[in-house]
Amino acid sequence: MTENHLRLVKNESPAARGAEPVRQYESGPARFLIRQPVIGANQRLAGYELKLRDSVPVPVVAGAANLQQMRDEMLLTCTLNSDLRQVAGDNLLLFLSLGAETLYSPFMEFLPKANVVVATARLNLAGNEMKMRLGELGRIGVRLALDDPDTDLALKLPPTLCRYARIDSRKHDLPSLARYVDTLRTMYPLAKLMATHVDTDEMRECCGRLGIDYFQGQYFTELRPNTESKLDGNRWRIMELLNLVISHAEVGEIEEKFKTDAALSYRLLRYINSPALMLQHPIQSISQAVMFLGHDQLYRWLALLLFSGDTPDPRSLSLLRNALVRARFTENLGQCHIAPPRRGGLFIVGLLSMLDALLNLPMAEAIAGLKLPEEIVFALLKRAGPLAPYLELAIACEHFDRDAINRCSEQNGFTPDEVNFAHVDALIWAERLVQQ
Repeated sequence: MTENHLRLVKNESPAARGAEPVRQYESGPARFLIRQPVIGANQRLAGYELKLRDSVPVPVVAGAANLQQMRDEMLLTCTLNSDLRQVAGDNLLLFLSLGAETLYSPFMEFLPKANVVVATARLNLAGNEMKMRLGELGRIGVRLALDDPDTDLALKLPPTLCRYARIDSRKHDLPSLARYVDTLRTMYPLAKLMATHVDTDEMRECCGRLGIDYFQGQYFTELRPNTESKLDGNRWRIMELLNLVISHAEVGEIEEKFKTDAALSYRLLRYINSPALMLQHPIQSISQAVMFLGHDQLYRWLALLLFSGDTPDPRSLSLLRNALVRARFTENLGQCHIAPPRRGGLFIVGLLSMLDALLNLPMAEAIAGLKLPEEIVFALLKRAGPLAPYLELAIACEHFDRDAINRCSEQNGFTPDEVNFAHVDALIWAERLVQQ
């Protein structure tokens, strides 16, 4: 990870921070966008599956045959009409979960074929109409991800259309999973295999041994009991600096702590003088860098260093990406709901909410070395206090937890437009940050 990946600009309004293009999404008909990360076999983030929560009333859409199709049309519309496509960039995939009827939508022709994959299930090929439509989609480059496909379906599909086959890991024990994987490889030779509902590291390892290409679930955010913690000396030094910064220690005291770690001092000066910050004159001392950034921005930069480390591994980078989305999401959502002095705490709560998974320690132990404000500690450990609802909603949106989304939104007065705007902006912002 380069220093540009750690770029954090001064606090600005959402519009000034590049959120304005997403306003089209905010004013549209979409309701409660939810997402779940898709992780590759290399442990790096490969993309996201996007859905609209299916228990929300929606307006009638002309031409839609049923409620599911109405929601599908809304998801397609918000994907095409907003900057949501920027989330994918050149590298990430966006899986859109759509019903089979939506394959007839004219919107399908306008999807960005390089990044978007249409995930669907229960295709009925008994008649010729769907077969013809699938042939058309294959010719224009649409790619399908089929959920738990059967072997008969493979004989009726254009071979270039089914590029992903998704396997619900909950439906199989290891022997039956191995047999099913072998069958899919034979019947869908061009398809990448994806295991869904992979919520433990043990299941991921089993799927990995079978050569499955992608994983969807919460395994990468969970603790790993058989692996050592990653709270090394470098992270201890960062925590010591974090404690000085959050207590608003004198610049000289912070500078002296930096000077005990030459590598960390070098990283700060390289970051502060990077082209991304566009300084007219280079900063040549730690004290100047600290004064330029200020305590709040320096704290954010140091918190991000906890994730990057000296030689960040792919799993840590995936955790960082997800933590950045949580941090930005909670900060955005608090713009109209929480007093300005507390908004910085929202970003830190979102970012540190994955520190336990990063360090492979229970959260209480992971943050024990940090002198955090009480309300941040309560939010992280007890899911209580004024900051907790923002973190709870961020987690619910990535876990497909519809009940939690309902409860948290209703209890705290979060409107669908607010949540969706905060969510889309967070996805775009985090992706832009790591791509710089």
